[in-house]
Amino acid sequence: MKDRLTRACYEESQMIVMGLRLNLKTRLLIAYAVFMLITVVVAILSYSYFVLPGYVFLEHQEATHHVQRLVSSIDREIDSLNTFTMDYAHWDDSCDYIQTAEPAYIESNYVDQMLVDNHLSYVGIYDLTGSLLYGKRFDLVAQTQQPLIVTMYDNVLKIYAANYNRSLSGLFQSDDGLQMVAVRSIKKSDGSGEAFGTILFCRPLDTSYINNLARRNRLDIGLVSIAGGGQRHILEQITADVPVYIDEVSSERLDAFTKLSDLEHQPVVLLQVHLSRYLYMHTRTTMVYASSLALVAIMLLALFMGTTVRHMVMQPFKQLSHAIYHFRHSGDTVLPISLPSTGEMGGLVQEFRLLLTDLEESRVHQNFTREKSDLIKRVVPSAIFTVDRDKVITSWNKRAELITGYSATEMIGSSCFLFAKAPCQEHCGLFDSGQKKPITGRECTIRHKNGSVLTISKNADYLRDEHGEIAGGIECFEDVTERKRFEEALKWEVALNSRLALLSQSILQYGKNEIQVAEELLDYARNLTGSSEGFVAERLCNEQQVLWSSTQLFDDIEIKEGFRTIFALATGRGSLLHAVYDSTGGVFFNSLEKLHVEHLAAGVTKGIKHFMAVPVTYGGQVIGQVALANKDDGYSTKEVQAVEQLAELFALVLAQSNRSRKADVSGSDVVLC
Repeated sequence: MKDRLTRACYEESQMIVMGLRLNLKTRLLIAYAVFMLITVVVAILSYSYFVLPGYVFLEHQEATHHVQRLVSSIDREIDSLNTFTMDYAHWDDSCDYIQTAEPAYIESNYVDQMLVDNHLSYVGIYDLTGSLLYGKRFDLVAQTQQPLIVTMYDNVLKIYAANYNRSLSGLFQSDDGLQMVAVRSIKKSDGSGEAFGTILFCRPLDTSYINNLARRNRLDIGLVSIAGGGQRHILEQITADVPVYIDEVSSERLDAFTKLSDLEHQPVVLLQVHLSRYLYMHTRTTMVYASSLALVAIMLLALFMGTTVRHMVMQPFKQLSHAIYHFRHSGDTVLPISLPSTGEMGGLVQEFRLLLTDLEESRVHQNFTREKSDLIKRVVPSAIFTVDRDKVITSWNKRAELITGYSATEMIGSSCFLFAKAPCQEHCGLFDSGQKKPITGRECTIRHKNGSVLTISKNADYLRDEHGEIAGGIECFEDVTERKRFEEALKWEVALNSRLALLSQSILQYGKNEIQVAEELLDYARNLTGSSEGFVAERLCNEQQVLWSSTQLFDDIEIKEGFRTIFALATGRGSLLHAVYDSTGGVFFNSLEKLHVEHLAAGVTKGIKHFMAVPVTYGGQVIGQVALANKDDGYSTKEVQAVEQLAELFALVLAQSNRSRKADVSGSDVVLC
């Protein structure tokens, strides 16, 4: 009877092994096919939706950068013309000519060679009524003087008349084509006093200039006319948010467009840049070859691994079957504890026997321990949870559900990283052998189910098994978010009041020394807001700003008469350094690192990530500003309101010292209110 049972068990085990073998073979073939299909699909999708669009994005970025460089070059050319015009406008000889009309002035200063050397197509001198006193229209290609059209630039003079005594520069579409124009009031050499008249210089934005610009930048560029409503579809695509329109003409070329506006901010022409897509084509071809080779390699590797796994899986089952038959056929009713040390399955069978014994012994102990721990977790009024050695949650009480919003069903079996944040994500203190246990009163942050971040105070310690080995950990915690917010708000208020008191004391002590007070004000404002950069400036009547104190970021700003000076803006221009004067209160701008600093703040060449400024106001007038930059996490209304209180005290210092400083600079270019 016993022999029949043993033979039946052996035959049954052999049938199981054969069934597993056939099933495994089939499953392996299916797994190979599915694996290859998934690999091909993933490779194609990755290339189509990630790799190729990534290179297209880089192409667009490069095209936008080239267009912005060209626009900056044109802007610099206009600024250069404006500066050159100022040299002739602020000249005593020019003033004398307005009064005397002396021909010698014209004969010595406006010869043909001067226009050729400075690439000028027109010069005009007008009196205060706008009447032309002298004009010269010049063909730079033929280098000959052309018949004068007196009314050609009347529209420019009308625009300038609305902003008299200030410079005007930009683009203008004239009878001679697109021109860069600059208009200045004629004054004495020191720039002071009343204007005597107006001087206008023109420089053509023609094919010659565009060719030189293309050669300097090694680009293929051109100007596209929009006269008669042409290129309307491109103009509609160019907005303030998208200043550059990219047209993918073909797989080998793309065109980038931006509009150039005239003095009245109306588009007059499109600047076009032709770019080759060689890198795109080369990358696409390379990726196809690389993907093909990778696919072949993956196929070979999959076949090799499949064969190896098949052999390693089938062989242990066969050895186990023989071992079971051997020990049961010998008359034993259970697997013996002592087994031969040779052979892989000997150890497997022995461990299997020991495992059965250990499971039976631990089952009773675990039932008792589980009942006791469940009772503790229910009655303790704190959030409690336990984890195993792999940081997988094994229990989660009601209080933990209330604080986090996660139910026990959601959390048990999940990693504790599902809700834990700092410092647990970077460093787990519970399983750090160098961290003294138990851990008590440690503050951490967790994520509520609704996405909000909570601050908790927790205690933690190891859980050990009956042998004293670490089996997991237990943590209990309480929500202290509101308490922390109250403490931080109180610290902020104390810090602000302390700095207001210190600044008030400095004003009493150094009231007439605005530099000393400005330096202390800037130091307090930077420390209070966590800013690394900033400046304190006074606004003058001529729209210039004198920096009484500044940090390293603003060292490149031009120094005039011993002080760093921010000059007034050209008409139609915007700047971070003047933004507060166009607002009724403090302003702040975050995430500026993707923009070009030279367009945001003239004179600043280093990076500005975040920027805020508050006005210094006295008697209803904005007489200066306190500006801060590059706080790590950006600015908010709270920082603006705090610095506004410091600025109110500084306004008293500027008002007190304004009269004495007027006398000191009365003969200079700096104009104080």
